[in-house]
Amino acid sequence: MNSEKTKNKLIYFLALGSMCLALVLIMYNFFYKTVEVDVMKNIELVYTGENGSASVTVENNTEDLNQRIQEFMETVEYEVSPNSNLSNGDTIHIIATYDDELSMTYHYQPINTEKEFIVQGLNNRFESKDDIPENYLNEILTESENYITEHADEIFHLDPETASQEDVNLNNINQLYCAFLKSTQTSDRVISVYQLDYASKEQAVTIYYLVCVPNINDGNRVIRQDIYGETAYLSSEELQNLNIESYIHRVFGTQYSIEKIETSTNQDQNTEKQ
Repeated sequence: MNSEKTKNKLIYFLALGSMCLALVLIMYNFFYKTVEVDVMKNIELVYTGENGSASVTVENNTEDLNQRIQEFMETVEYEVSPNSNLSNGDTIHIIATYDDELSMTYHYQPINTEKEFIVQGLNNRFESKDDIPENYLNEILTESENYITEHADEIFHLDPETASQEDVNLNNINQLYCAFLKSTQTSDRVISVYQLDYASKEQAVTIYYLVCVPNINDGNRVIRQDIYGETAYLSSEELQNLNIESYIHRVFGTQYSIEKIETSTNQDQNTEKQ
């Protein structure tokens, strides 16, 4: 009987000891053990611009279930060198900095705090309008006109003289001019000038409007949210002769190299003028 009691006590104390040991190990791992944290593990390089003129930022997409690691990673910042005029094949050096105090508090040992990457995947600019693929140009022109139709009411009411008019209808969209604008200071773009014929209760109104599609390169992608427009304020002489080309060179000639693009629409317009 005593033997059985002794055996049970031994089992009890062994179990209790095991539980205490496990608890100590858990406390050690949680509070005292140094844990390595790779600060480069989930980074993403986000490039802006084209081959030869790009810049880069670093984003860390760590989403860790461990709230402490997540909190620590939110303190990490990245410095990139070089970070301008980047081309495919360039080597960039990234240094990560972090909150030392928080690192010591949580017993984290950051690793891979410096790393080099090769720049790749940057799009190239087109040398001229003739290099723009036809299907890409067609998409650009389609999205330009879509911008007009989606903002037709807003465009009409931009003019103080027509701002109060109601029941407005856009009856006609006529492309008068299209050009490829190249620059060494900003992205290349395709611009189109339209004649917009409106009718309201009060009167018929014609507005000349310019739509710009920026970031034209061999990625062959139209970024709809980057498209913008503005009223084309022609001089009295330009308006009299409907000389859109003169207006474009007056407004953009100092900043861009301008290559006129012939489309079926503006070719018909030029034929009518002749």
